[in-house]
Order: sequence, then structure tokens, then C-alpha cells
Amino acid sequence: MSYVKTAISIDEDLFRKAEKLSTQLQVSRSQLFAQALEYLIDRSETLELIQKLNEFYGQKHPDDEAVTKAGKKKMRKIVDKW
Repeated sequence: MSYVKTAISIDEDLFRKAEKLSTQLQVSRSQLFAQALEYLIDRSETLELIQKLNEFYGQKHPDDEAVTKAGKKKMRKIVDKW
């Protein structure tokens, strides 16, 4: 794996919190920032996938109404037996 060195500018308070966390986790600052970035990228990709799935499943299918009616009819028969 190859690495790229980069410089970022962050608020001093955020820097101190990152220092504290990297010490607690016993990882370098670079590792901490890389892990945080990986987490954000994974989360973003997951949210994008969820959005696409919601869009897909949110679409009406021509058979949806018929299936719903049949399900309700069957459920009524079951409930009436009780």
C-alpha cells in the first residue's frame, strides 16, 4: 500500500481532542485521521445505497394493490376463524 502525505488545517480544540483520542486508542494521529476518513466514506456510501434502495422500493408496482387486497382478504378469513 502506498501512502500520500497531506497537510490539513483544523481548529485547535479539535486538534487537542484528536490528540487525546489518539493517545487513548494508542494509534498515531495519522492513523486516527485515516480511520475517521474511512468511517465517513463508508457511512456516505452506505447512506447512498440506502437512498437508492428506498427510491427503488418506493416505486409503485402494478401488482401492489392486488397483492395488498389479496393479503387483506386472507387475513380477514384467518381472523374470522378465531
